[in-house]
Amino acid sequence: MAANAILTIAWLVLAHLVADFVVQTTSVVRDKNASGPRAWRGLAIHAFGVGVVLVPAVLAFGLQGLWLLVATVLTHVVIDRAKVLATRGAEARALGDAHARHEPPPPAAGLGRAWTPLPGAYFIADQLAHLAVLVVAWAVWLSAAPLTAGWSDAVDALFGSLDDDPTLFHSSVLAIVVVACLLIANIRAGALFVATLVRPFEVMTGSDDRLSAVSIAQAAPAPAAGEEPAATATLPASAATPAAVQAPAAEPLKSRWSFRIGPVEGQVEAEPPPAPVPKADIPPVPPPSQVGATIGVLERLLIVVFVVISAEAAVGFVIAAKTIARFRLLDDRDFAEYYLLGTLGSVSVAIFTGLLAKAALGLSQPRSRRSDRGRQPRQPVRGSPERLEPLREREPQLRPPKFRSREER
Repeated sequence: MAANAILTIAWLVLAHLVADFVVQTTSVVRDKNASGPRAWRGLAIHAFGVGVVLVPAVLAFGLQGLWLLVATVLTHVVIDRAKVLATRGAEARALGDAHARHEPPPPAAGLGRAWTPLPGAYFIADQLAHLAVLVVAWAVWLSAAPLTAGWSDAVDALFGSLDDDPTLFHSSVLAIVVVACLLIANIRAGALFVATLVRPFEVMTGSDDRLSAVSIAQAAPAPAAGEEPAATATLPASAATPAAVQAPAAEPLKSRWSFRIGPVEGQVEAEPPPAPVPKADIPPVPPPSQVGATIGVLERLLIVVFVVISAEAAVGFVIAAKTIARFRLLDDRDFAEYYLLGTLGSVSVAIFTGLLAKAALGLSQPRSRRSDRGRQPRQPVRGSPERLEPLREREPQLRPPKFRSREER
């Protein structure tokens, strides 16, 4: 029994997405971006995850699947390590250039003074390289390899009569695999790509102290030979706080008015202001970054749906609705650039994945159904026999009545 080519490639893509964006945790990513033994430990853990998700290929194709697993794991480690080194070099150069220009710290909602597009480009190149390796490995080892008897028996026992029609079965499974790929690519991978594009240093290190760390490190004087670096004194909170601040807060001044009406004297005192609401009673508000990431996920999912159902014109309404909500903030140049770059990156991911999914679902259909889709019946050409035949049948009825003289009438 031969395997469906489109379904096999789609499953390999799903396995890659699961290994890179589901199985791989944040701690593994930080270990990979570190240096020394910690980096190799992170790569080893990630390589183990890649091998685990490719185990079904070994069960389905036997020895050929094992060769694909080994080649994919080894190339995955090499590509990831090259991407980490290239990204680290780009960030170091960007930080050095920003310090040489004496740039101020980056704004809260902006690209930052040490921003560089190279980490985002390396992210795309890394994913394309992984996908290219999977396609080449499929063409070398799996394109002509038959399914193992054990795998075929397991599929028959699991799905039963559903496997009687291979075309319908493959189309149904492919639809499930494509939907899973779209969800992972637009929820996890898309969010990580946008974050890498607008805040590359924060994604790699988990912090955004770009210029302050470099400035402090370069501004500190180097110790002389044989001297130990000076320790930084840390004052307790009571010593660092002025005495006026430490003193208990005085009671607020009360407003009083005195009056006298004849022999009657009196004094009026204003009511004290209401007590402030304690912070514990105020409901927590989610941070703007979390809200923005959720909006981006919904935006990508809507665009993917519109692309798959061939309603591309509705994509403009999604972008317009998102822009109207931030219209007043676009006067700030830093925020405008930050917003525009993030939106374009998010929309690009959604459109690209939607077009790939649409192509995969279209190629999985039988050739006869694809060839008949969208074909309109041929219209007869003006003056052709097909167009004139109905007129010839109605010719006696269309002939004008014969003129008769008065005598004949």
